This record gives sequence, C-alpha cells and structure tokens, in this order.
Amino acid sequence: MRIVPIVAVLAGLAVPESPAAGERLVSRPELATNCQSALIDATTSFAQKKLKQLDKCTAAAFKCIQTVAPDDEAEVDPIEACLEKALLRCEKAAEVIAAEEQRLTEAIVEGCTPLFPDELLRADGVGYELIARDCLDLGVTVEDATSLAECVMRQHECAVDQLYLAENPRAGELFGLVGADLGPDSCLDDLGGPGEGVDDVKLGRQIARCEQGVTKVAGTFTTTKLKSMGGCLEAVFTCVQLAAYDGGKCLAKAAAACDKAFALVERNALAPALAKSCGAIAFGDLLLDAGANYQALVDEETCPAFGVSGIPTVPHYALCLHRQHDCIGNAIVRFTAPRAEELLALVGRTLPGSFFCVPPDEEF
Repeated sequence: MRIVPIVAVLAGLAVPESPAAGERLVSRPELATNCQSALIDATTSFAQKKLKQLDKCTAAAFKCIQTVAPDDEAEVDPIEACLEKALLRCEKAAEVIAAEEQRLTEAIVEGCTPLFPDELLRADGVGYELIARDCLDLGVTVEDATSLAECVMRQHECAVDQLYLAENPRAGELFGLVGADLGPDSCLDDLGGPGEGVDDVKLGRQIARCEQGVTKVAGTFTTTKLKSMGGCLEAVFTCVQLAAYDGGKCLAKAAAACDKAFALVERNALAPALAKSCGAIAFGDLLLDAGANYQALVDEETCPAFGVSGIPTVPHYALCLHRQHDCIGNAIVRFTAPRAEELLALVGRTLPGSFFCVPPDEEF
C-alpha cells in the first residue's frame, strides 16, 4: 500500500510570499476564482463522502466480530454469515468511493481547464507551483488541469484513508477480513489485528458503540474544518483576484467571514463527545488488538508523530485524534488551495493546529 508522509508534506510546504499584497496579475481573474472554487467544493465533498463510505463498511464488519456470538453447532457460523452480508456493503462502498474519485477528477478538470496552465501554476494565480515538488513525490508532474486533478486526487485519497485509520485502527484489517478491495493506491493499512473481537459479547457491544461514536464525531470534525476553511479561503482568494483595488473593503468582509469560520472550528471539540461514547469502557479494553486496537496508533507512531507518546485514557486518545485530524486536514487544505498560508495571513490568520504539524526537530 502507498503511504504519503503527511507530516513531511506539511514540513516541505513553505509559507509563500504574496507577489504584491492584493495585486492581480492573471489575465482572466474570474477564471482563477472559478478554478479555486471548484477545487474547494469538489475536495470537501469528496472527503466527506469517502469517510462516510469507509465507515459503512467497517462499522458493519466490526459489529459482526464484536456483537455476534459464535455458534459451533450452527450449520453456518453466525459471525461468518454476518461477515458475508457485510461484504456486500463493503463492495458497494468501494464502488461508491471509486465513483467519487472520478467525480473529483472531473470537477477539477472542468473547473480549471479554462484557465491558462501557467496561471494555474503561478503564485499569483491558483499557485500550484508552490506544491509542485509534493506532487512529484506523488508521481505527478503538474502541467495542466488534468495533471493537477491527478495530484489532488492521489493526495486526498490517501489523506482521507489516514484520517479514518486513526478513527478506526482496525479498518484496513476489516476490509481484508470481508475480502473487499479498495485498490492498490489505498493507504488504509492492515495494522495486524487478530480478525476477531473480544470474547465478551456484552463488552463487544460497548466497544462497537464507542467506535461508532468516534467515527461520527471525527467525521463531523473533518467536514466542519474543511467547509469552514474552504469558505474562508474562497472569500479571500476572490478578494485578491477580483477586488484588489477596492481599498480593502472586500478583505474586511472576508476577514469577518473567516472569523466566523475559525470560531466554528475552535468549537469543534472531540474530547467531550469521545468521553460520552467511550468513557464507560476500561481503556485497556480499547487498546487490545481484539478490541478497538488503539494501541496500534502508538506502535505505528501515529500518535507520537503529533506529540502524544501514549494513549492510556480517552482524553489522551482525543488529543491524538484532534492533532492528527488538524494536521492532515491542513494538508488537504494546502493541496486544495496552495496559497492558503498567504491568503490567511491577509486576514491575520494561520491554519488551525499548525504548531503540531511539523516535528520539533524537522530541518528546513
């Protein structure tokens, strides 16, 4: 499976300098705004829908192994029968995800092809020259709207997988358990679970409810962040391209919109909801590979990469999940709007959670 080093990508993305604050240099600025808007709309929708489809599959399979009791005397073991039904849901989910990937590509191509390729790339245009190196790391040389769409699709495909894997560390295992295939480019790794649930079905039901709560609140967190940041960036980008000489009136309105967007993101807390869903369970049971396998997030360096060396309690897990989702969300935003840091600086903002997105010893 292909792994995209999200933290490394974030470290490699330098904060760009504005060509000249608010200066408009592209020949058809309305085409640049159309392209940027298409990117924001398409990528936000893709992330939301893919997370939903991943959860449809894994939730079904997880319930089979955690909440269904085995019956050695039955002609067909109830767990196996349940997993066969889950396979149908997982195959459908894989089909929907593939279709959403195609929609994402088509929306970007349609929205950005009218713009001259050099203005798609230039730092005073949409700005993809700023992440050209990162696209090369994904095997794509960005030259036009088609290659741009391929780069964005590859990054988003893997980033969403990594978001979901932190929510449900057994997701890759569960897809494999039912025999569903997300394709060779999937980053939904099998972290080595045992292919079965805990022995106590009552406990298994609690773990399944906990996991359902985690994916629900984390999915909402991601969607809220991407929609809020997208709306803010779209407003500022429009000002830069279409209202550069209005005496700052447009930017003032955009700043107000961004204030509201950031307030939404800041209120979007994970810890209280996770405590409600999982707080009644001994966290050691959630760490078990036959439980939720949260220990894998430590063993695989997911949480340590974001400054959380261990997750002995729900609050520790919530902190890890929050930071990881913030940082991968930032990477998604930067591939969607390469000028994000510059645009946010115009309204006195930076991407939320940026402090934890680069390891302290990272060398620039």
